Amino acid sequence: MSDFEKNGQVTEGATELASDEMTPKEKKEEKKAQEKRESREEFKEWLFFQKKELVKNFNIVKQLVIKSVKVQYRNSVIGIFWTILNPLLNMLVMYLVFSNMFGRGGGTWVDGNTYTLYLLCGNIVFGMMRTATYQALPSLVYNRGLLTKNKMSYNVFPLANTLSAMVNFAFSFIALLGVMLVVWIQGNAVFSWNILLALVVLPALFLFCYGLSLVLSALYTFFRDIMHFYNVFLTLWMYLTPIFYSVTMFEGKQGFLNKFMYIVVKCNPMTHFVDYFRNVVYRCSAHAGAIENIVAQGGIAPPEFIEAATLPGFGTVAMLYSIGIISTLIGAIVFMCTKRKFIYNI
Repeated sequence: MSDFEKNGQVTEGATELASDEMTPKEKKEEKKAQEKRESREEFKEWLFFQKKELVKNFNIVKQLVIKSVKVQYRNSVIGIFWTILNPLLNMLVMYLVFSNMFGRGGGTWVDGNTYTLYLLCGNIVFGMMRTATYQALPSLVYNRGLLTKNKMSYNVFPLANTLSAMVNFAFSFIALLGVMLVVWIQGNAVFSWNILLALVVLPALFLFCYGLSLVLSALYTFFRDIMHFYNVFLTLWMYLTPIFYSVTMFEGKQGFLNKFMYIVVKCNPMTHFVDYFRNVVYRCSAHAGAIENIVAQGGIAPPEFIEAATLPGFGTVAMLYSIGIISTLIGAIVFMCTKRKFIYNI
């Protein structure tokens, strides 16, 4: 017998002897300590696996996002510049149609003077959600070849579509800055450091869109008709979001329909994302500039101007992140409960 084997037997014997000498309480504590050590080891192995999968999925998602952005406008003349031109054209159409019909969105005369920004802010925020969710809807089915031939996480496709929508949102923001410059030249104080606060809630908007994308992509594998229903629902959702009108249209008005519409619009998550984005990008600074002009002329600023010039507080940001986190959790639960059956339906 080798010295190594002898030492091993001596160690095991010493352990057994020490174990026999322990009281029941000490044995119980030793057993708990051993379980903790095993749990720590298992957790370390899980973390290592997750890190490895994260790196692998990151590369896959990056390639999918690049491919999505390139393919989207591959055969067009101006290519990716459509991401800038699209929101501008939509804004122009909405301005021509709704500027007189809805009194330039309602609200104060400052909102009337900056109605183009009012439209564009609502358009690009809602457009990001619409693009992310509608593209993610059939993503699992359309990529069945990759899923059946390669071992990869199913959620990389909804994730890639959501990130691709974020890239389009960034290009659309360039168009917004161009329109803000034109409005500023016309004498409206729309530029301020408040615009940086828009970055604060972008992760919340991303989580909200990602959660919806997970649910929709999972449901589409079982019910193909959902794409047609969701297309109609998106149109309804757009009209229930104050993109070209103001929520103040329904405030204080009598009648069941007005009260019902006010409740529905206020309960709409996209209403709060759009309002926050408008306020921090230009609306607060525009009304603050208007208040300064009124005071300089010896006047008194109306209460609605003071309210409009107030930046959203921590409560608003916390609410938006709560919406995003809840959406992601619900999406993850639905996705995890149904993913085992994806391979039989895609």
